[in-house]
Amino acid sequence: MRKILTVGLLLLLVTSSGSVGAVLRPYVYRPTVPDTAFAVIALYKVGDYSGVLEGCEWLMAIKTPFDSWGYAYGEDNEAKYTAMALMALIRGESVARGRYFDTINSAAYWLIYKQNSDGSWRDYTDTALAYLALREFLRSKYVNDKLPGFREQLTEATRRARAWLEMHEPRTDEEKIWGYLALGDVKKLEALHPKGELAAYRAFALAYLGKKTRLSGDFRLPRAVAMALYATGSDKYRKELLKMEHFGFWGVLHFKTLDLLNVAMVKGFMDLKSAACPYVGLIKASSDWQRVALAKYYVMCGLKPQLPENYGSLLPWQVAEIARIDALLGMNYSAPVAYLLSNSKDGVWRDFYNTEYVLWVFRHLNVTYNYSVSLGYLERNLTWMATTKDPKTGNPVYYNVPTYYLAYAVVVFKEFGMTGALNETLSLLRERQYPNGAFPYTEGSLAGITSTSTVAWALQESGLNGSDIYSKATSFLRSVLYANIPNLQPLGKTARLDNATFLLVKDSKYVGNQTDQVFTDGLDGYIVVYPGKSPLSVSAIAVRGFHAASPWRGHGITRTQVLVVLLLAVAIGGVWYYLRRMEKRRIAGKKKKLLKKVTEE
Repeated sequence: MRKILTVGLLLLLVTSSGSVGAVLRPYVYRPTVPDTAFAVIALYKVGDYSGVLEGCEWLMAIKTPFDSWGYAYGEDNEAKYTAMALMALIRGESVARGRYFDTINSAAYWLIYKQNSDGSWRDYTDTALAYLALREFLRSKYVNDKLPGFREQLTEATRRARAWLEMHEPRTDEEKIWGYLALGDVKKLEALHPKGELAAYRAFALAYLGKKTRLSGDFRLPRAVAMALYATGSDKYRKELLKMEHFGFWGVLHFKTLDLLNVAMVKGFMDLKSAACPYVGLIKASSDWQRVALAKYYVMCGLKPQLPENYGSLLPWQVAEIARIDALLGMNYSAPVAYLLSNSKDGVWRDFYNTEYVLWVFRHLNVTYNYSVSLGYLERNLTWMATTKDPKTGNPVYYNVPTYYLAYAVVVFKEFGMTGALNETLSLLRERQYPNGAFPYTEGSLAGITSTSTVAWALQESGLNGSDIYSKATSFLRSVLYANIPNLQPLGKTARLDNATFLLVKDSKYVGNQTDQVFTDGLDGYIVVYPGKSPLSVSAIAVRGFHAASPWRGHGITRTQVLVVLLLAVAIGGVWYYLRRMEKRRIAGKKKKLLKKVTEE
């Protein structure tokens, strides 16, 4: 359901008009709480307050109605994610005081409400992070003391949480890192030597406790890069983290990696490749079938695939794919071709799809072969699928045929000049295509990105990218995977963006919001949320510059404190002046008496 809602919103934005200087950009990530929250925490430490405010606004956008958070928007709220968001918003509140105050207090109250009677939350990690966040909140200046007994409840909740943590042992390395951090156990943290992303978690924990640690290497997840930045302050990690920011948030791919790479094969969509390729290496094949299926994606992303050498368990199309990949890599492909030539039956390899795929590869590799027998089989089979009805449903047999069967048929029939079969196939595709341009996997099923992109690619390969089918298919892909984000229009001391909400920050305080246009004079800066409801983009623009007051009690000097110090200084000065005058009078009187005595003598 969430995907459908997102697609609907993107369709609305892409097709809307009136945006001056709008840019169509890939929109394939979704914000996640751990990635965005830890990015905020790290950027706050290094003084990048624009990034802090951008991340905080996204956290506000994806919270539940109960001021709590799940891993991402629409997912069940959990203590650990609520704790992460709470820690991030505490820091944001110090940059835009008043903006997050109510949410922070509500989130803390939610954590107290969800605490178990034994002092824990759902599991060890939840308990450690909830304890850490509530302890920070108690130390902050933002506890609403107008709520009767709230501070006492917070104190009791943290006491019980700590007692639970002290009585239970963490099991995994991640649990140990959060548990030792919560309990302040530096020695146990230093004794840990986790690998991969958890190395950054450990470094973060030690730095949080005031201990310096060495850290090197690259990390894949934004949250790990953020923790590495927090621990080291390294400009390398800062640049990496900012590079991972998407429209003001940090997160993960919203779509499947292979779906995006399939779309990237279509002209005009190559920019999706850079988003998907970093994730390809994480997809591990567990069988020869999977290794063959992943091979083309590995090659697209500059990785070397591991192809099987034994073809006995593979389908004909997979053996043909091995030959094609070998050719792309400049390797000898005679073995898979010979295997296929010796394993056809009257010009047929198993079924319609396997046969058309083998023919496509053979033609691509200029394999000497009598194609006419196989092409005749494909043409007859196509007619049979279109004219024969399924006895169970009464529908034509081709209704049950996957769309990619028809897509590759277009490529083969066009390649061999089979105009009649080509037109028949195009007619079936035109009938199957939905009004929005999408293609389902089979007739009447849900629309799919991969099915649609496969048809678009096949038409492109066949030189039919001027067809209405192609135009509608690419329009659908663009509407789902891209967003029309207009550019901000600066106009002297004002800035304008239709349908945007501007959040204003002055003297480190949130001072209200405006719609469509903002007057920037005298501001620290402003936050642009576009559109104002259900945002797609958040950007913080500095004017005089964003500043942070310490969020912690006992840190920093307030105006009241300055006034008190001045009054004390005046009072002390007055007392000193009075005592000094009294001392001078006493000395003068003593001298006078002494002089009088000497004169009398």
